[in-house]
Amino acid sequence: MRYCLPGVRSGPKDPVRCGLCPPSPEMAPMLALSLAALLTASPASAQSFSGSGTTVSSGTAPSTPDYYIVAPGDTLWDISRTFLGNPEYWPRLWSINDYITNPHWIYPGNRIVFRLGTDTEPPVVELEVAPPEEYRPKALSFEYAENECGPDVRFTGARDSDEYVATGFLADSDDVDIYGKVYKAKTRQYWLGEGNLLYLKLDDPDAFDCGDMLTIFRQTEKKVRDPRKHSTRYGSAYRVVGEARVVHRVDDIVAAVVRTSYSEIERGDLVGPLMPVAVELETGEPSGNLAGHIIGRPTDENHLVSIGETVFVNIGRADGARVGDTLWTVVQRDEAIDRDEEDESLPEQVTGRVVLVRVDEYTATGVIIDAARNIEVGNRLVQKVDNR
Repeated sequence: MRYCLPGVRSGPKDPVRCGLCPPSPEMAPMLALSLAALLTASPASAQSFSGSGTTVSSGTAPSTPDYYIVAPGDTLWDISRTFLGNPEYWPRLWSINDYITNPHWIYPGNRIVFRLGTDTEPPVVELEVAPPEEYRPKALSFEYAENECGPDVRFTGARDSDEYVATGFLADSDDVDIYGKVYKAKTRQYWLGEGNLLYLKLDDPDAFDCGDMLTIFRQTEKKVRDPRKHSTRYGSAYRVVGEARVVHRVDDIVAAVVRTSYSEIERGDLVGPLMPVAVELETGEPSGNLAGHIIGRPTDENHLVSIGETVFVNIGRADGARVGDTLWTVVQRDEAIDRDEEDESLPEQVTGRVVLVRVDEYTATGVIIDAARNIEVGNRLVQKVDNR
């Protein structure tokens, strides 16, 4: 007798979701009688259901199990109906074997073992699966160690190549290429982001074709003032907020779709050439004689900074700085009582680590890669701690 098995999904780990095709009404009584004879007989002869992807076999002893290989489309409900004569036997399939955790999810390739029943015992069915591999959690061991002698230094380990994103830069306003501004947008949303269609007003709209990439940025501070030397000023602070791709032009309006947003985009933001904001670097323990401090950041909140944020420092090429250099952030204070000033009589405490991703003549842009606490604008940067 042949039954069809509709293949829903055929991957070896794909769950089976639908069952065997039901027999026709006129065949049901014959099937029930045949199954009853099969289940109550002592040794059964081997059976094969061609075309179903299943095999049922038995040995010569009454306790020898019959096997059924689950095929795509099978469910415990239909297997019980086909081989046990009653679909309501599926709870027995589920309850008598610990491996059946959910009656709705069995997989192609599972081998179901049937042990034929008798007049006084119902059929017993077991789901046979490969034993799971023993899971061994990683062993962790702890031991007490004496504090090392020397300065309070942390964040000394090297890191493999990683990508750092710096969304800000310092520059004199005369040195910044500005093509125009974000004029309006298609959406009614005030804050704009990825997927939004922007309408740009550019000084030379004819210079742009479909597919051209543009950077959207804004000025966050006109002249950055040194927090330790208020009379010293640097260039203006800019923040890159997104990138957009030109898709259309009508008269003086250039339409562009935001492809990437690093922050909210606003109408009135500046538009310029594509600026790289990501750099891939290997970082290690600070080494050298560079020293300076954090002079600002490319956001309106100009105080606390944390891991992943961009900072501006008063160290540049003129000081020997290069892209990839790392420096520690250090403080000399008692956090409880030295709120606004440092006590230079105290040892230096390392609070974080910065990697330089862009170096100009007298300033540089860095990214915080380690932090034990919030880092502040004005914190000192060193490559040597207490003459370490």
